[in-house]
Amino acid sequence: MDDLYSLAIVGAGLSSLSAIRSGIVSERAIVLDYQDAPGGFLREALPAHGFEEAWDLIKSFHMPPEVTTCFKTSAVGLLPALEPGEPHTLIARWQEGTMEIRARRILIASGGLELTREHAEIPGTRPAGVITPILAHQLLSLGYLPGKRAVIYGDSRYTLATARRLAASGVEVTHVGLYAELVEVQGFPRLEVLRFRRDGRLFDLAADSLIYAVGMMANTHWLKGSGIITKSDGPIVVDRNYQTNIHGIFAIGTVVSPSLDHADSIAMGKEVASLLVGGFL
Repeated sequence: MDDLYSLAIVGAGLSSLSAIRSGIVSERAIVLDYQDAPGGFLREALPAHGFEEAWDLIKSFHMPPEVTTCFKTSAVGLLPALEPGEPHTLIARWQEGTMEIRARRILIASGGLELTREHAEIPGTRPAGVITPILAHQLLSLGYLPGKRAVIYGDSRYTLATARRLAASGVEVTHVGLYAELVEVQGFPRLEVLRFRRDGRLFDLAADSLIYAVGMMANTHWLKGSGIITKSDGPIVVDRNYQTNIHGIFAIGTVVSPSLDHADSIAMGKEVASLLVGGFL
């Protein structure tokens, strides 16, 4: 793909949809996302109480005609311009192979990844039935139940929305907030028991499914070697104008501020659009 774009946007989740609807695209642009439709990973969970603004944005969104969309396409690398005035280059992979996308400006909105039980190094066996919320929602959308007796572990609004949807689908749900510490997973080949600690005391809960919903990490692994500065735990470092350390490359959403609730994503999209369209950057 040899065309030059005025703007390339990595990710089609809430922050980038908000930016596009707020007018960030004034010339020829391109959006790529690994999913098959816009909306990000929250799309599978909506509509849900507490996410009315997000649902309204997704269901009413219309991609402007000047935007080229590449779904089922993943960004796998970024080559910043060597000289001022030269375009930046994104390396992307899709079904037909690898392509290069050249753009004067790049907006990174590649989102985040839900933390897993393995990330926290929680002891115990490795049984089936331990999943993150996105998989639970995907299974429910396909008409499958993740289990009959589920424990959902976490404190976010997204966690509560997941618990409500599971219960409405006929799953027996126990919600455990982060006031208790998950200390062991038991059972094989299927999950059987979860052990928690609260106030120094242990207690067990029987379950065949654990929905592990404790947080999110920024999806920045694909930026390795790009020169983009990230924090020690992954999020991209930006200034008050959402610009990275490289001129012409910006970042918004959960790749900057990881949150299962996408607490700041829509606002970031509006703000970066006003800055870019207003000529402040």
